[in-house]
Amino acid sequence: MFILFLLTQTWSCYLDSTLQFIGLSQEDIAFRDDYTIKDPFRFAIVDSLLKRPLASINFVNSLNDSCWFQSPEQFLETLVKLYGFKSGGSLSEKGFVNCLSLCNRFLDSAFVKTPEEVGSVFGKLAVFSPEPTGSIDEEKKAEAEYDSLVLYLKENATKVNYDLIFQAGIMLEQAIEKFQLEKFPFKPKKIPGVKGRVLYYRKFDFGAFVIGDSGANIYKRDFAVIIDLGGDDKYQFPVSRGRLHIVLDYGGDDQYEGEDYTIGGARFGISILIDEAGNDQYNGRNFSLGTGIFGLGILIDKKGNDHYRGDTFIQGAGGFGIGILKDFEGNDIYEGCLYAQGFASTYGIGILADQDGNDLYIMHEKYLDEIRYLDHYLSFSQGFSIGYRPELSAGLGFIFDQNGNDYYLGDIFTQGSSYWYGLGAIVDGAGNDDYIAYQYAQGAGTHITIGLLIDKSGNDNYISKGVSQGCGHDLSLGLLYDIKGDDTYAAFDLSQGAGNANGVGILIDEQGDDTYAIKRTSNTQGYGNYRREYGSIGVLMDISGKDFYRSGKDKSLWQNGKYGIGIDWQ
Repeated sequence: MFILFLLTQTWSCYLDSTLQFIGLSQEDIAFRDDYTIKDPFRFAIVDSLLKRPLASINFVNSLNDSCWFQSPEQFLETLVKLYGFKSGGSLSEKGFVNCLSLCNRFLDSAFVKTPEEVGSVFGKLAVFSPEPTGSIDEEKKAEAEYDSLVLYLKENATKVNYDLIFQAGIMLEQAIEKFQLEKFPFKPKKIPGVKGRVLYYRKFDFGAFVIGDSGANIYKRDFAVIIDLGGDDKYQFPVSRGRLHIVLDYGGDDQYEGEDYTIGGARFGISILIDEAGNDQYNGRNFSLGTGIFGLGILIDKKGNDHYRGDTFIQGAGGFGIGILKDFEGNDIYEGCLYAQGFASTYGIGILADQDGNDLYIMHEKYLDEIRYLDHYLSFSQGFSIGYRPELSAGLGFIFDQNGNDYYLGDIFTQGSSYWYGLGAIVDGAGNDDYIAYQYAQGAGTHITIGLLIDKSGNDNYISKGVSQGCGHDLSLGLLYDIKGDDTYAAFDLSQGAGNANGVGILIDEQGDDTYAIKRTSNTQGYGNYRREYGSIGVLMDISGKDFYRSGKDKSLWQNGKYGIGIDWQ
């Protein structure tokens, strides 16, 4: 069942009145730009929102609405406009095969000046740690290697014609929408690389094209296009060498397994996988399951209880391109380890969108956070974006979940968070949801960036250790906005409306009987400290309901620092 929730401006009116108590207005919530370091891959929307951070609430919600109410082609056009390109790419009446040939030529032209090594450099950076635990000499060597990789990427990634990639993607979306099976002459046959009956097979300039029947087929070759009419199928994708990969599966409980850059994972090209129905298993490795690296990767599943597994840079992840994983129906499970579940790197947009069902978003403990802890792990996930500080800005990473009782599990850097000139957000519509994390989570911005968590309805639980639940650190906005439900917030420190090092942290709860539990009262629940000769802003604002606090109390106002305020309006 699809439920529509519209954001009201109730929060804005109450925030105006709250800020007046500490001598501020909404116009004062902005970040100075004399720290700004320009790079060729900064999203203009990020610069704009850093000047008026509270506008990010409406921007993120508007993008969430576009995801669900626009056609796939229209939504892709909306994302392309964020890059500053025109939508472009009109299909006209070219036909499916002719469109594929044209798009393949577009992609060849897009990369004609691009060194092949750019892809491997980006892949190495994705799992590279510039600060290992070791000797000083080892650390200096690692830092030097890291810097050289980033500079190489910065110089050579500009040689890609991204406009051509996105034009080709829009045309392909149009072609898939208009695709007609009756245009192809069926002639049953057997071919190498397919176990089962094939109805059509031909090689084109863009690669091999195959149509399988409604039986249980197994596909093992590097086909450019696979169209399967149904049945419980198995796909075993090898390493791909072509620019284009299209899979349309019309039904059955299917199993998808692949190497890196498969199962809707693209590098230097476009990969689109659409599964119409069935309880499906998606087992990817890295850079898969709706991932775009210097390209466009889309995975769409329309029906069924599905299971998505992978490791790094997966499940709606983008870097120098767009990655989308969109699931319409069913109780689904998403499992990853790093850079996953609505993740964006530099010049990337990553979106994981789930319309309905009780879903599990799980980030496993695999990559130790050596810089901070010996017993906690990096997630970089669940509506998260990060750049390569200080040279390259972050991108735009989102989870859009409309309905269902959902469970989000991450550790460090997760759940509506971002790092270095980017935007990371979760928008969850309806359901009783649980958000479990440790640090830099649940509406947290770190180092000149914006992190948001918006939950529209349900009795929700938020649990994190710190720098969470509406925390802005170092010229950043971190905001948690819960509209409706009896909610519980639990944290240790620097959370629940905390501004640190000239950051802005805001927690807004509009309706419900809520509980705010914290351990350290000195820097939580409406806290702002003083740095660099000016202040930080922290706001905890509860608009209605019978609520419990550790620092304050129901129907009261309290202050913690010059620009730190907690208020229970009722």
